[in-house]
Amino acid sequence: MELLRINNLWKFLGIKNNLTVNYSIHDEMKYSLVKGGLELTHQFNPKFLNKSFLKLQERSFQDKLVYQKFISQKQRFGIKPKVASPVVSSVFFPKELLDLQKKFDLEIQKDRKGHFKVIISPFAPKTVYDILNVVNLVSRNLWVKNFFAEGIRN
Repeated sequence: MELLRINNLWKFLGIKNNLTVNYSIHDEMKYSLVKGGLELTHQFNPKFLNKSFLKLQERSFQDKLVYQKFISQKQRFGIKPKVASPVVSSVFFPKELLDLQKKFDLEIQKDRKGHFKVIISPFAPKTVYDILNVVNLVSRNLWVKNFFAEGIRN
């Protein structure tokens, strides 16, 4: 049931925004959308949705040239957090994105050329608005444009 609902959400967003939704199935399900210079990927295991993540990055982002990294993990009962970024490190991205760390694990990377990559996990959307709110917040603050059209809300 979850797989069918998530599949419908991504297909709906692809149709409403005139974007091609690429999906693949191996051990995990993967949906990807490309809009201009941005790439959006949602990857998850259909049997265990807590291992899902949403990745939004510039297509020219280079993993080998990561210059700055910010990691924050949401507090969970009984689970020890991963190593978090030190508090004294300077925030190299818009502070509005820090609101996401209340609901998700957040990882933000910046390469030497100034390109960003944002990974949010666990990401298991239940409605279209769950996707729209997160993706457009990140896209609007880092790249000054919405990834998805706001007209879908009406």
